[in-house]
Amino acid sequence: MMNDSVGICSLAVSFGSVIRTNEYWVRKFPELIPQEKPRRVRLSGSRESISTPNVLDIWSQAVAPYLADPFRGNVERRVVDIDESSLTLEYRAAKDALEAARLSPQEVDLMIVASLFPEQVGHGNAIYLAQKLGLHCPAWNLESTCSSALVALQNAHALIQTGAYRNALVVVSHIGSQTVEETDSLSWSMGDGAGAFVVDRLKANQGILGTKIVNTAATSGAYVHELVTDAQGQPQIRTRTGENVSTLAETSVDFVRTCCEGAAVAAGLTLADLDFFAFNTPTAWYTNVCIQALGISAAKTINLYPRYANIGPVMAIANLYHAAHEGKISENSLVLVYTKGASATAAATIMRWGDVALGCVPTPPLSLTQEPEKIHLTEKQESSISREKLLAASLQQQRQMLETYLLEWLSHSLQLPVSQIEQQQPLTLLLGSLMGFLFKTQIENDLKVQVPIEKFFGENNLNHLIELLLNQLALTKVLTSTSLIDTDTEDREKLTL
Repeated sequence: MMNDSVGICSLAVSFGSVIRTNEYWVRKFPELIPQEKPRRVRLSGSRESISTPNVLDIWSQAVAPYLADPFRGNVERRVVDIDESSLTLEYRAAKDALEAARLSPQEVDLMIVASLFPEQVGHGNAIYLAQKLGLHCPAWNLESTCSSALVALQNAHALIQTGAYRNALVVVSHIGSQTVEETDSLSWSMGDGAGAFVVDRLKANQGILGTKIVNTAATSGAYVHELVTDAQGQPQIRTRTGENVSTLAETSVDFVRTCCEGAAVAAGLTLADLDFFAFNTPTAWYTNVCIQALGISAAKTINLYPRYANIGPVMAIANLYHAAHEGKISENSLVLVYTKGASATAAATIMRWGDVALGCVPTPPLSLTQEPEKIHLTEKQESSISREKLLAASLQQQRQMLETYLLEWLSHSLQLPVSQIEQQQPLTLLLGSLMGFLFKTQIENDLKVQVPIEKFFGENNLNHLIELLLNQLALTKVLTSTSLIDTDTEDREKLTL
């Protein structure tokens, strides 16, 4: 009879030895940091949306407290020193996990490695790590971006269940600091680390109980990875934000609900039965998005983003490690782990925690971080603009109404006088990507039109946005009119579809 009690029996983490604070960018690139005192940003929302938030309301409300912070909730991040690499971090974590499990390298039956952004281009570190550890078992690379740890866990669990292997060592790493230009604000959120765990048979009824994994094709293009050469002429991967980045927010609630509720069904449980939730956190507010989406208590989870920033697939392991170390989970606790990898997979796994041995405790943060000031949502004031009023107005009236509406939103959200808002300034400089997404959401909710996210990037300014909206409204009038003649046709010579 097959023993279903298979799960994690030891856990270890390893991080870059350099703790980089926001002061690094303030000193090195002061021109990138807003010099004026951060403004208190208020996010408008109706009473109805606050009591029954939709998908975008959940994300918007979670991000609101961080809009006044130029670093968007980043406090510290661990990065590799000059003598460190993905391989050295993986080796430390793997060695620590094996020692915690009291397992020698000769006793390891299988190793699965997920190296996200290793130093070499083309493949991961599996064979190099096997050689460094002195393993004689099969060792292969696996990659599913930020969900790599859970995908590897599912593979290891299945292979041990079938009897193909007795145990498996899973190792993941993320070297984000080396893949992003320091002058790109994306670098503020990138950290380096590695994690490892041993999967083996556990006591009866412990281990993996249910898993739900789906693809995240909808987020393709959220990040762009390009091959470049460094100063020494060596090839390396360079990462930047793509024009499809808004899909990370737009799909966040649906993916967490689909995976977590699906894993609960597979485990024969409900979310209310669970003792602890560990979410991967690529942003400071992502934990709050998941909490609101699932309707769970904040006391049942942990947010390590201020300490480590975005450490990709390592975040799932770090969450479990710190939760166990701090006594938030203990033997027989019911634990759910959720991860979402852009252009890869979203995954949730529910497990009954075993007697998990922990590796060495990582270096503590430089300072205790306080919870960012909460920014309460304010009731939205009634607006004089509406889709119906716009469609009933002349072209010139539409232009004036749209200009007034957009300027009022910007003035209120940025807490700037209208006179200080330059309509020719690119929106990306005025708003940034986060506020741009909120602007897009507000327009679409108010005017019932679709605005492509790319209209908030590049050289697009407020005047370009007004032209787009005028074209959208003209097209709507054409499609809904009962007459073959549109009185605005002569004025609008071209409809940009």
